[in-house]
Amino acid sequence: MAGKTENRQAELQQKYVALQMIEAQMKELQEELEKLEHRNQELVKLGQSLGEFSTGKPGKSLSSVGMGIYAESELKNTKEVLVNVGSGILVKKQVSETKDLIQKQIEASAEILEKLTQNMQLLVRRANELQGELQELVKD
Repeated sequence: MAGKTENRQAELQQKYVALQMIEAQMKELQEELEKLEHRNQELVKLGQSLGEFSTGKPGKSLSSVGMGIYAESELKNTKEVLVNVGSGILVKKQVSETKDLIQKQIEASAEILEKLTQNMQLLVRRANELQGELQELVKD
C-alpha cells in the first residue's frame, strides 16, 4: 500500500513539474508572439509609408533624428531610399524594390506567427491534458 502511495505521489510530482515547464514555455512563447506581432505591425506601417513616400514630390519634409525628435529637411529624391543591410552599411534601392522587400518580410513574419500560434495551441492542449490527469490522480 505504501509503495502504491509513493508511486502515485511521484507521478503527481512528475506531472506537476511537467505542467510548470509547459506553463513557462507558454509564457515565453506568448512574449515572442507579442514581439513578432509588434514587429509585423511596424513592417506594415513602413510599407504604407513607403507607398506614400513614392507618390510624394520633392519638397520639405520632417526627418526623424530619433526618440521622437524631428528636423525639417529638404526631400530631393522620392524614387530611391537608403537601406541598412547590416553593420551600418547603406545600400541605395528603388522604393518599389524596398516595398517588395518589406512585403517579403511581412509574409515571412506571418508564417512564423502561424507556426508559433500552432505551437501555443499544442502546449495549451498538453497543459489541459496534464491538468486533467492531475485531477484524476488527486481524486484517487
